[in-house]
Amino acid sequence: MSTPLLEVRDLCVSFATRDGVVRAVDGLSFSVDAGEALGIVGESGSGKTVSSLSILRLFGLFDDVTLSGEILFEGRDLLRISEAELSRIRGGKIGMVFQDPLTSLNPVMPVGEQVAESIRFHTGATRPQARKRAIELLDRVGIPDAAKRCDELPHSFSGGMRQRVMVAIAIACEPKLLIADEPSTALDVTVQAQILLLLDELRRELGIALIMITHDFGVVAATVDRVLVMYAAQPMEYCTIEHLFDRANHPYTEGLLRLVPRLDHRMGGRLRPIEGQPPALTEEISGCPFAPRCGLAEERCHNDRPPLVRLGPHHESACWLATERAARLTTPGRPWETPS
Repeated sequence: MSTPLLEVRDLCVSFATRDGVVRAVDGLSFSVDAGEALGIVGESGSGKTVSSLSILRLFGLFDDVTLSGEILFEGRDLLRISEAELSRIRGGKIGMVFQDPLTSLNPVMPVGEQVAESIRFHTGATRPQARKRAIELLDRVGIPDAAKRCDELPHSFSGGMRQRVMVAIAIACEPKLLIADEPSTALDVTVQAQILLLLDELRRELGIALIMITHDFGVVAATVDRVLVMYAAQPMEYCTIEHLFDRANHPYTEGLLRLVPRLDHRMGGRLRPIEGQPPALTEEISGCPFAPRCGLAEERCHNDRPPLVRLGPHHESACWLATERAARLTTPGRPWETPS
């Protein structure tokens, strides 16, 4: 059995704030193989972005952050290497596309120089060599008249074009892993589809592994092979894309799927929201964090944290009723489409 390209083991991330310690990620484990696409989904505040930032330790200088666990990339623990070593991996072997390109790009530096800067740092290329490569990359990601536009500042580009520039920077040094944090959220629907198609094409063309951070199940369905569902800083379900839509096991996953708008009328044309609110991450959670909002919760759900139960070779669920619920679904179906 081959070793995963990236393996996260029992990752915990907490921040010290005036309101107390915020447990932003609590006991997260997952892996990504070379060339594979993993989606991390969940509502706002579930810990998706923090988990992705932890891989490259991309926290502010004034963040009082504590990390524990292991993040193994090509066998090396990224939490225990020096900042100098990690800086060579950032943008080199691991690229990242952020949610808002306008705040991620330098507003006073031409976009071509921003792409070339990464190339020079990681490959030692000369300025002319890096500029030539930057133009090629801008053209590859769909920037029209790239040779001319590479000298323009970010504000002269549309939101979609700026995001394409971010993708060019992220793949400039042919990384082995690309992390995309809500890359299409701030874009209109047509441009969203274009950016997602571009990322999928580049992944397959360059053999890059992809981690897609999103709250949109449409994005998940179009771009990934496996899915990690998070809630209140903890993993809820971990499965293939086929299992997600045909054999969703965790009540939280089912609740999210009921919020996906559909063109048919099998759900009566109405969305069914999950009642209640997520718990405050400054509070100690003794049982399942979803228990207060779950109509199936038992006493143990409130008192003891459920482990991730293996339901098959590619399916795990953190629910005390996971095995019982899986046994009821003996044939593929979509229980979240009908009232429970």
